[in-house]
Parts: sequence; C-alpha cells; structure tokens
Amino acid sequence: MDHKALELFTSEVFAGRYLNAGYDLALVTWAENMITAGFESEHLNILVGEIAPFNQFEIDQLLDRLQSDLKLPVISSNSEAITIVATAYVKRFIDGLADSASTMFELAELYKSEGHAESIYDFYLLHYAAVDLKIEGFQWYWPDANRKNIEKIIKARCFEWLKEHPLKRWQQYEWKRKDQIT
Repeated sequence: MDHKALELFTSEVFAGRYLNAGYDLALVTWAENMITAGFESEHLNILVGEIAPFNQFEIDQLLDRLQSDLKLPVISSNSEAITIVATAYVKRFIDGLADSASTMFELAELYKSEGHAESIYDFYLLHYAAVDLKIEGFQWYWPDANRKNIEKIIKARCFEWLKEHPLKRWQQYEWKRKDQIT
C-alpha cells in the first residue's frame, strides 16, 4: 500500500507513537482530516504545518499536548497498541481502501517487528498461506485454505477481528471520510 495515500485513524496515530513507529506525511494528512471533521486544537493546527523530515522528539511533544487537548484515551500496553494498529489495517481492507495482499503483508510485518505478537498470529499465517497459494498452489499455514477460498477466509477472519476489537474508547475521536457520514 502506498503510504502517501494512507489515511490514519486517531487511535492508530497514538498507537504508532506508543510503538515508536516514526512519522511520515500521513500524520499531516491525519491532522488535516481531524480539522476538517471539526476537531479543534492549536496543536492540530501546528501539526498541519509540519514538513518532512519530521523531528520525532517535536512530533511526540505535539502529540502529547494534542492527547491532553482532546482528552484522548491513553494507551497503556504494547499489546493494546498492536491491537489498535492491526484494527486500523483490517478496517481499511474491509472498507475497500486496501487489498488483502498488502493488508496481510503489513500485519505479518507488524507481527515480526513486535516480537511475534500472539494476538495477530492469524494474520501472519494467512499472509504466508496466500503467498504460497499464489506462488506454488498449495500451503501448510491455514487448514483447508486453497486458491479458491483464501480471499473468503481472509475476509471472514478480518470481520471476526473487528467484532472482537471494536475499539469503543476511540470511536468518538475518529474522523470520518465524507463517504462515511450518514
């Protein structure tokens, strides 16, 4: 997935900060989206004016102030942050903003980079099952998965993930695209 086009969720921004993921232009786009959605903070306005390369120390301070301004929930564990980031990728896939291959790849990378986080192990397995099926036509990662049903299995697991991880604490702080407003 093209990271320039990535639309971050508020929860994902702060989970990324917790995981020390670094920043790119998607953060500025997120701040613009928050302002457009009606969120107000002088620190959002400052963030919109930031340009690359980003000074992580300064951005961290801005995000800390912003979290206080907007009274955002506080992420208290690595596993909570991983769950939030995984949920963001899954939501983008389910909303049609990403394909299954890029989503499973990103989640498999998150699994590896975060010390083999057990909570997202299924996505790691599904990624490699899909890759093997595409290349070799068979796989050993996911029971009964084959070329005909791997996409359906991935989508079902993603829907299940969203039911298990609704992130209710964050819902009021997430901006919405115009096509999502009802």
